[in-house]
Amino acid sequence: MVNNNWSGLVMDGSQAQISSLRRRPWFWRHGLTAMARFVTRDNVDSLISDWAAGAEIGLLHIDVDGNDYWLWDAVTCTSPGIVIVEYNALFGGERTITIPYSADFRRQQAHYSGQYFGASIAALTQLASAKGYALIGSNSAGNNAYFIRRDLLGGALLAVTPAAAFEQRNFRESRDRQGRLVYLSFEPRQALIRQLPVVNS
Repeated sequence: MVNNNWSGLVMDGSQAQISSLRRRPWFWRHGLTAMARFVTRDNVDSLISDWAAGAEIGLLHIDVDGNDYWLWDAVTCTSPGIVIVEYNALFGGERTITIPYSADFRRQQAHYSGQYFGASIAALTQLASAKGYALIGSNSAGNNAYFIRRDLLGGALLAVTPAAAFEQRNFRESRDRQGRLVYLSFEPRQALIRQLPVVNS
């Protein structure tokens, strides 16, 4: 957007977050649309389609700390060249699992620790493959997976396996029952959510 004058759409369930975004200097300088919407698998496709109005979309980024897998699954109106989706590294790098869908999912309400959300990188890669995408890597912080539409692969852009792309999540953001940060390492955070329900995708 800043370098190449792209336009874009940002949706967030919090009006306060959208208001904060609109106060940023780059908001009025560029073609950014910001909407306060709680996105579900029933409305995500129409929200994107209505905004795009038939135009090609170059990049789709899904980061909702919850139904990320189900939202991407529901997007059928566009096939952007690049898709970035948050994954939950606590689910590991090989199992194809996601949280069960809940239209009103909220991370801190689902489990006090805030660690029960999203999908594994393997589940997202399986979904990506069905949609015509390949996993090309993840970030070193262990929270974003990067997918390229298969017709754009080649050169330096090569498909990798979920196990090769997987990174442990570095954020020590787990909380106790009183909502206080407790700075647990990776394995204790995994243990907190081990018995909670998941869907094998």
